[in-house]
Amino acid sequence: MQTPLTRCRSGAFPASVGFLALIGVLTPAAAATTQDRYYAHAAVQDRDGVIAPWYSGQNGLVDYRVCVAAEFLKRYPWVGHDQSVMAGPHWVFNARVDLDRDGNIAVLPATDQMNGNLGQRFKYITEALPRYYRYTGDPVVLGHLKIAADFLLDYYLTPDAHPWPRFPISVPVSGKPYGPAAPGGWIQLDLSAGIGLGLLRVHQMTGEPRYLAAAQHIGDVFAAKCSLQPGTRPWNRYAEGGESPWGRGGNGNVLTGGVANILIFFDELIRLGYTGNGQAIVRARDAGRAYLRDTLLSAWTANDTWGWHYWDWEHPVQGILPTGWVAHYLMDHKDVFHDWKYDVRNILGLYLNRACVSPNSNGDVYSGAWAYPEGCACCGRSLDICPAFLGRFWARYASETGSDWAREIVRRKTILSFYHFHDGGMVEDNIDGGQITAREWSELIGFGPILCGLEILAWLPEVFGPARENHLVRSTSTVNPVAYGPGRIEYTTFDAPAPNVDVLRLAFRPREVQADGRGLPLGEELSLSGNGFSAKKLACGDWLVTVRHDGAKFVRVLGDDSQTVADDDGLTYEAAWAIDADPNDFGGKCHVTETAGAAMVHRFQGNQVRLIGRADPSGGLADVYLDGIKQRVGIDCWKPGTRKSQQVLYYRSGLSNSTHVLKVVARGEKNPYARGARIFVDAVQSSSEAAAPEFGADCGPSHPQRMIFGYSGRKPYVDAAGNEWLPGTEFVVRSGHNTDSVAQAWWAQGVTQPIANTPDPELYRYGIHAPEFWINVTVAPGAYRVRLKLAERRAQTDPQRRPMTVSLNGQSEVEGLDVVARAGGLCRAFDLDLAEIRPSHGVIEIRLSAPGGEAILQALEVTPASLGRRPQNP
Repeated sequence: MQTPLTRCRSGAFPASVGFLALIGVLTPAAAATTQDRYYAHAAVQDRDGVIAPWYSGQNGLVDYRVCVAAEFLKRYPWVGHDQSVMAGPHWVFNARVDLDRDGNIAVLPATDQMNGNLGQRFKYITEALPRYYRYTGDPVVLGHLKIAADFLLDYYLTPDAHPWPRFPISVPVSGKPYGPAAPGGWIQLDLSAGIGLGLLRVHQMTGEPRYLAAAQHIGDVFAAKCSLQPGTRPWNRYAEGGESPWGRGGNGNVLTGGVANILIFFDELIRLGYTGNGQAIVRARDAGRAYLRDTLLSAWTANDTWGWHYWDWEHPVQGILPTGWVAHYLMDHKDVFHDWKYDVRNILGLYLNRACVSPNSNGDVYSGAWAYPEGCACCGRSLDICPAFLGRFWARYASETGSDWAREIVRRKTILSFYHFHDGGMVEDNIDGGQITAREWSELIGFGPILCGLEILAWLPEVFGPARENHLVRSTSTVNPVAYGPGRIEYTTFDAPAPNVDVLRLAFRPREVQADGRGLPLGEELSLSGNGFSAKKLACGDWLVTVRHDGAKFVRVLGDDSQTVADDDGLTYEAAWAIDADPNDFGGKCHVTETAGAAMVHRFQGNQVRLIGRADPSGGLADVYLDGIKQRVGIDCWKPGTRKSQQVLYYRSGLSNSTHVLKVVARGEKNPYARGARIFVDAVQSSSEAAAPEFGADCGPSHPQRMIFGYSGRKPYVDAAGNEWLPGTEFVVRSGHNTDSVAQAWWAQGVTQPIANTPDPELYRYGIHAPEFWINVTVAPGAYRVRLKLAERRAQTDPQRRPMTVSLNGQSEVEGLDVVARAGGLCRAFDLDLAEIRPSHGVIEIRLSAPGGEAILQALEVTPASLGRRPQNP
């Protein structure tokens, strides 16, 4: 966590006792790492040279990315009983797809090995689709969730006689992808926990008790298999009888950071009131917490502490999923993990350092934004999805700590990551253009961007939320159902545990907010210690609304919205339509047809439109035309179970603010589960409210940033002046493909010899060393001073190999720097003040190199020039 903007205390150590190394004056910035093209689009930069969105629609880049990903999934071809044990979208059963530039989808042949990602894919599905429904009110996902959950429960559980009975085969590499799992499938436990959590989400969305019962049983088996002995690992990586080749002994069966996913599942069971036989799930949860707290966090710099996860290789290196899960869990349980602010920052920051080691990827900062691969051994120049995936947790950290440092890092890397898609959904994940891993994996095209985009938007709605629209962006509980009406948002949460907090971004200021029919008082966001709501106005005229409603599940937000609504009577119909009354419809009724070719037409003025209708067990399919152009995705009015009224069947934002024509044409067709082919048209909502899209430019941290390199302490070091120094992880060292930057470049063991010439010897005991490395310091616009802290610790180093070159933003500032000569000997502190510098493309890059030898650095301080320069250590 970065410290707030404060002035350094002067006079901490007299400058007169040593050498003051001050180089230069205000230096013009040289070009940092930039490209003319990123992924699928030509580069766009703001006035400071920092990455800016390629898309300029009013709804913003993240909303557009989510829409394109959702449309890819909604138009996905279905498989029938002739090829599969169940009907449903192919992505339920098979991850492999070929999507061309025009948006045409070709399902590729499945293989047993590729089917191994079923458990991981199910977790994506059940995390992404409930968020998408909450945000849009589009009910099509409800049926898809049920199909995915039924397939897993009916065909991918172990038999009763298995050592882990009726338990998810989370990596089913044996058996046909469109059929049942077979003996020999692997049971990776962190993924099995993700399946259990997913079943709980489907239960909360559908209300069906069998999903809850299955999740409870999975929790019971986990608890029965847990080692409760203190100091031991609670579970292995694999269940016995379902091990992978590398899980049959040795380190390949180690469970490390993946334990957090099991704990997340347990906590949701406990929150829902299920604690197992004799509190067994609580005891197992507590054992897992102790393992995370006492064993893993103390080894946070070890490469495999946040590894051993990916199912398709042994994976003894830090990976994005355990890294993200642990960050999520620590932020969920601040009362248990009291140092969560430091631990989350350390672990997330460490990934920046670890993932950029390979020359094959050249992970680095581009136009001010971090871009990096899935890890030190993967996946070439595919640098798009991982910054967005971990961006979810950076965004939450920024929101919950108020860190402008974290906020700016996630803002930039989200924008750059979402350069990767075309309007038709095709993804170019190679940062130079072209496809690498995104060519065949449906979750990298659909579920991943929905999940990552909506979660980042949820924590930073003022930056990434669409302007002049209405969206429920975040909720403590699962939302089902939600209805977006003009000046009226109504939704129900599955439960309402204290504190139950929702966040909305609205085009109007709420006049009234009700919870279970009772009005809530208006208050300040930070003082919502009880039920109430707050409203904060944004520059574009939108409002951020926070609602707390402990114990009350039904929420209604009312106000004066500029949105225009045309009820079904005000629309134009062609061919056979009937009127069907239902008090839950807008105006108490809607128009219905199941005649092929029957059409509804509506002319509207505005930049956004939403078709409102019913989702029903008898719902069918229709095509959608906008301004005479058939849209890639139509509508499906089907929903299993009971009907839902006032749902968003189709939406489009980011249009030109002009006259448009929306047309819906019934196909007279249905999916295999629907009881009819009926199309339900209730109303059309539109808006012509205009606002410039916002993306948070001209921001960033402007306070001092102080970091110790090689330092593995979890808490900051506090110097004699009271300043916090954090572990330095924002640097790049090309230690080699599939190498560990910590093992290769960190001096994590502090020297034991006394460090002379400083009141803060701890700042000089550790360090980093390599032929070349560079630190990317993310900053706000302005002028800064840079101070390097150095102490040579290598007694046997050849003097010819010691001299270093130090550069700022690509310009050489110091050449032939010999720390021993300048400091007057070994283990003597020496500070080097460099030129005042302005950021280049939003960063200050400090690069150190030693031709023929190794450059070194112990600590770094970057301070706004406006604070003045404090006296320097010798």
